[in-house]
Amino acid sequence: MPSVLGLVERREARARQELESWTEVLEQAQAEVDAARERVERARVGREELVSVLAEERTVDTPVSVPSGREAAAVVGSSGLGAGQGGRPPVWRSGMGEEVLSGLYREVFAAVVAASGPVNGVELTRAVGREAEIKNEVEKIRHRANVLEKRGWLLRAKDGRFMPAPGAVGRGACPARAERPRPGASTA
Repeated sequence: MPSVLGLVERREARARQELESWTEVLEQAQAEVDAARERVERARVGREELVSVLAEERTVDTPVSVPSGREAAAVVGSSGLGAGQGGRPPVWRSGMGEEVLSGLYREVFAAVVAASGPVNGVELTRAVGREAEIKNEVEKIRHRANVLEKRGWLLRAKDGRFMPAPGAVGRGACPARAERPRPGASTA
């Protein structure tokens, strides 16, 4: 006749094996979830890049005179690319100011201009009031900065940090520069 202790030990061993089996299944499922998340993120970025390329092609194919100041904001707004639409920013041209940028693009550009030097994605994310601890938020902001760089509004250093493009922040061309003095600049 088996001992009670032996029966309990065998029961514990079976339970432990079952736990290990389910833990392995759970780890495999988590790996699949992580891989699926990565595929979704890659697809999202690919879609955004495609939309960007198509928008650039559309602007290249259509000759447009380049107005300045408020006229540029009105033209951009009426073409479906304004703040209400959240569209891509126009390619920067002389005379264009920050007012032609919409939504988050304008916030990102203003944050780069207001910074005392080149800024990375995490610093930009904090500057526009988003949670820099969330990787997706940082990537959203970094993506906006990359688009602004491709369109001539920003420059990107080799280390990946962003700074304003010299022409895009000239006196009178960019309200962000005029309204936000750099730290240490005299106010007299």
